[in-house]
Parts: sequence; C-alpha cells; structure tokens
Amino acid sequence: MIEELPAEVSAAFPFSPHWVDAGGFRLHYVDEGPSSHDVVLLLHGNPTWSFLYRKIIPIIAAEGYRVIAPDFLGCGRSDHGFSEEQYQITHHIRRTLSLLDAVGAERAVMFCQDWGGPIGMGCALARPGLLCGLGLGNTFWGEGSAFHHRVFPWRALHGPVVGPLFFNRRSVFVDGARLGMPVAVARDPVVQRAYRLPLDVHGSFLAALAWPRAISLGPDHPTQPLADAIWDALVRWDVPVRFVWGGADPVFPWEEQGLQLARRLPRGMEVEPVVIPEGRHFIQEFAPDAVAAAMLALAREGFS
Repeated sequence: MIEELPAEVSAAFPFSPHWVDAGGFRLHYVDEGPSSHDVVLLLHGNPTWSFLYRKIIPIIAAEGYRVIAPDFLGCGRSDHGFSEEQYQITHHIRRTLSLLDAVGAERAVMFCQDWGGPIGMGCALARPGLLCGLGLGNTFWGEGSAFHHRVFPWRALHGPVVGPLFFNRRSVFVDGARLGMPVAVARDPVVQRAYRLPLDVHGSFLAALAWPRAISLGPDHPTQPLADAIWDALVRWDVPVRFVWGGADPVFPWEEQGLQLARRLPRGMEVEPVVIPEGRHFIQEFAPDAVAAAMLALAREGFS
C-alpha cells in the first residue's frame, strides 16, 4: 500500500486516506461527507484509482451526501496481489462488499466506469437491497465488445505465454490510458504521476494485465457466468438510472454497450443520456460536472 502521497499528488487529491482489511489485503478508500448508511459509491476501472474522481467527490459531498471511492486491489494506494488469481472479478466483488460492510453502507447509488460496472453490478447482484440508483459511463457487464474481439493486442492478452511475457513487463495500459483522456490531462505531469504512482512504487503491472484478461471473449471464459448473471438481473433492477458516456470511446461504444444497457434496464430510457461527443474512455476526466450532477440526481431520487 502507499501510506504517503508525493506532495504534488496530495495537493491534487487532498482527501484523508482510509483503510480496511478485506480478504487478507489492505484496501484504501476515500470517505467524504457526513456519516450515513446511504452512500454514493464511485467505482474505477483499469488502470486507474480513486484519483479519477478527484473533481467529483467534493461536489457530491458538499451537497450533504457521503461519498465512498475505493481503490481496488493492485490499484491506487491499496495493497497489490502477487498472483493473477487474486485479481479475479469475483474476488474484487467480495472485497468491495467487505469494504461496504466496514463503512456501514446499507444502500448505495453507484457510478460504474470500465471494470467498475461488473464489480458494482456484481455487488448489487450479491446483495439485494443495496442498489438504489445506477450511474453508468463507458462500462460493460463482463462480456467483451467488438473492439476486444478484433483488435490486437486484446486477443493476445489472453494467451498463457504472450500476455504475461509482454504486458506484465511494460506499463502498456497506464501509458496508453492517456489516449482516453483530454489532451490537457494527458500532458499534466502531476496527473500522470498520480496515475503511474502505483506501478512506480510497487514495480508490478500484474493488476493491469489481469483486468483485460478477465474480459469474457466467449462462453468458456471464467467471467462469462458473472456476465450472464448480471445480464439476467438487469431487467429486475427497477431503480433510477443515469448515463454519462464518452461518445468517442472505441473500447465501449455508446451504440454497443451503452444502448444495450439502457434498453435492458427497466428505467434505462427514462432520462435522456448525456453522451459527450468528444469524450473518450475516461469520462470522469472529460465531464466531471456531468458525472457529479448525475449522481446527485440519483442520490436525491434513490434515497428518498
């Protein structure tokens, strides 16, 4: 884990750290706003951490809501695992539920981006009554998009030799994440140091390798049962929904993952989605105000 942040990163991310023991690891999380059993849960994906929500957390907390933003295992200030098996999505779900138990969260409205989708929705699946509202942005339910099926290096990542040999020795995903961010962010040395920090401190790229290898590319993939269970459950989740989506994201295009989720959820088409035409994968960096507004709307409605 990373107990102390570099001064410049701390200045950009001025939140008190909190820690919880979950599944034999120490996980970091942000906990801002008043004490409450109702939480706004902000979930990141690969290869980021709660720093992704640095502009969003203060807006929500200032409106009187409790905000929880965890760092998953191998990300941010949390511990790193030492085997790919420890990064299985079902383990991420169990650790996140342990964290929610530790903070006393009984109900949540979630913003799910990238792997935050299967993990957050997996938590809702495992714990009926937890989900009160669902915010979705450039995410999925566990199955790969057309992008993952046809574009190198995604299929190569699943190889037992090529994947670890190449991607576990290079910062491919952290460096490549810049392509999914606004130019100004991609060029900001403080922001980029923050995103590189977990890899620079721990010297491990295993988490960034495990995430894409966990994307299901077919019925025999280990993640497919979870993806199927989430897909089946979506039609039963009669909760308010908001979409804030990057329209220029080739990884999870709005016309593919976004619309499928909107049509599947009972209230998915109730509110006009916010699709940012120039927005790419990390929509939190392109439209933090829109994400915060969506989550405030969900909190007002979902917790009423």
